[in-house]
Amino acid sequence: MGKLPPIRRQVVVPAGAEVAFAVFTDEIGTWWPVGDGHSVFGAGASVGLREREVVETAPDGQQALWGTILDWEPPRRLRMSWHPGRGPERATEVEVRFEPVGGDRTLVTLEHRGWERLDDPRGTRANYNQGWPNVLGRYAAHRTGAGAGSPREVRRLASDVRPGEEAWLVLVHTPGAAIADGGSVFAHPDFREHLAFLRRLLDDGVLVGAGPVEPDRGEGMTVVRLKHGDGVADLVRRAQDDDLSVARELLQVRVRPWQVALAG
Repeated sequence: MGKLPPIRRQVVVPAGAEVAFAVFTDEIGTWWPVGDGHSVFGAGASVGLREREVVETAPDGQQALWGTILDWEPPRRLRMSWHPGRGPERATEVEVRFEPVGGDRTLVTLEHRGWERLDDPRGTRANYNQGWPNVLGRYAAHRTGAGAGSPREVRRLASDVRPGEEAWLVLVHTPGAAIADGGSVFAHPDFREHLAFLRRLLDDGVLVGAGPVEPDRGEGMTVVRLKHGDGVADLVRRAQDDDLSVARELLQVRVRPWQVALAG
């Protein structure tokens, strides 16, 4: 079996990078869904950072080490080992990046990799691929005040969107887990779903251009121009969920903000 690609999931939240980083790390216990199957001890447990370790504590005081911080670069990046319910010898790796996208918004990108260290790499990866969207959805909802955040958090995290801002985004596409080693993404039946997604962007009037940059490797790029910055969050969601070639893991996507200096 070849090397499995990382899981990548992105969300955009209406807060600056400093706040986004702090809520993800220092206040992880306020939004992490421990009662939804995303914990060792289940409902009633709590999770938090303790001396650069992610630790879950059960109601009876038992503790489980989830991981250890490897890189700590607030407010832009953190990287940690990840092994909830397993020993550190079976740790994978999680990296989270925080990129400003204008108007007090932050693009949060989570990558989970290192599956080859596990006894069942593909099965474990599939489980996390189902779980991370729920976890990051809770994080994003909490930070916009749509979840169970306290009034203090709602005041702290909510911000005004500046609808007049223009936003440029680059969607970088690479082969996903569903394509066999050496297989062609262009010959796969699900590639037509990617073309359909691009046509929808064209119909919406936001597509600037799209095409392969490394055809032999199945890599491509799409450039999107949004008239209003408040459409960034929806575009990021669509790139992951509405493009069925990405949802079915024929392709992976990473959305990048593009600071355009000159345009026609």
